[in-house]
Amino acid sequence: MKTVSIALLGCGTVGKGVIDLLEMNGSIIEEQLNTHLHIKWVLVRDLEKYREMNLPPSITLTTDFQDIVSDPEVEIVAEVMGSADFAKGCIEQCFTCGKSVVSANKDLIADYGIPLLKLSQENDVDFQFEASVAGGIPIIRSMHSSLNSNAIETIIGIMNGTTNYILSNMTERGLSYEAALAEAQQKGYAEADPTNDVSGYDAARKIAILATLGFHSAITFRDVSVEGIEAVTQDDIVHATEMGYVIKLLAIASHDEDGISLNVHPAFIRKGHPLANVGGAYNAVFVRGNCVGDLMYYGQGAGALPTASAVVSDIMSVVLHYNLSMTGKREYVWHETHIKSPQANKAPYYLRMIVANAPGVLSSISGVFARNNISIRSLIQKDETTEIAEIVVLIDSSADGLVRESLRQIADLSCVHRVASAIRVIEV
Repeated sequence: MKTVSIALLGCGTVGKGVIDLLEMNGSIIEEQLNTHLHIKWVLVRDLEKYREMNLPPSITLTTDFQDIVSDPEVEIVAEVMGSADFAKGCIEQCFTCGKSVVSANKDLIADYGIPLLKLSQENDVDFQFEASVAGGIPIIRSMHSSLNSNAIETIIGIMNGTTNYILSNMTERGLSYEAALAEAQQKGYAEADPTNDVSGYDAARKIAILATLGFHSAITFRDVSVEGIEAVTQDDIVHATEMGYVIKLLAIASHDEDGISLNVHPAFIRKGHPLANVGGAYNAVFVRGNCVGDLMYYGQGAGALPTASAVVSDIMSVVLHYNLSMTGKREYVWHETHIKSPQANKAPYYLRMIVANAPGVLSSISGVFARNNISIRSLIQKDETTEIAEIVVLIDSSADGLVRESLRQIADLSCVHRVASAIRVIEV
């Protein structure tokens, strides 16, 4: 039986998961490929730390990347480090030395994916990155292969388990944002500094990758308009529930004749929609193609073995390409495209305002919307005291820029204490 030697760059959660998965399912993999997968090298920063992990004796640890790139036996390198700039340099060296690469690095792919794909093709090697989006959910290969007969119109994803865990527990258990975040940190779903997750940057990188593949366009993380969940309160959760909605952090990409829009933000979504029922730390991706219609992919978006499943699947794909002498042969198509301004994106909005409990307040607020040609679906005065009241407004689909300007004008009204929330309503 043929043996293929592999090197791992990194041995954290995902790297150790790859080693464990090959130990668990090696025989299943070998019988499909008629090839034995052998992890020869693992690149780490601290040799002593990883010697205590009881790794298989056939693995050699190194702190020197040149040990790997100069080894002619290594045909495939799996990059699972997470550092974009250092990883980019390593991958470029692998390509120029004729080694194929599998990566789980969303930061790297979102910023440098297309140049790296081009470099891999120039050197007749593979570059695959299924694990860079949604862990074990097979969305990259679906977008690139299974759905490639379609014009993809819309991609909507719950792509960050931390924020989904927080919002799910705010909804189901009535926790405040602060309490739900603290629990997520305690359980290991959120980092000590959760900014990358709760501010939406993690999801933005993932939607940039999917939009690049789905729309055949040169898209990077910097093209995505991003808004996090930090301002979502228990009041918003309660109002959403009363109106038949659930609040989720959604990553949304859409493509029409006017161009591409790319956004990450909290959103109201109807309880009956499949995405509304994705709870806990799970991920899901909803895709609409012009021929296939609506599809949804659901599963664990992180974790050692789910993510390792995607990494090893890519390794198996590369081995198959080696065995068929077709590495680096798959062409990618990229079109120049127009990225729409976020201010032009249209959606209905849920708005919550704290106002004076006085005559004429509702008419003043309604007057601002009327002057800006924004239609009101409903306007309800909620809790009130002697001096203040809470108003909840649903407006029809309107351009983001126009909504923001209207809210600025409303905030300037003497009868308005503050605009507390402005959350889009997604209708799919």
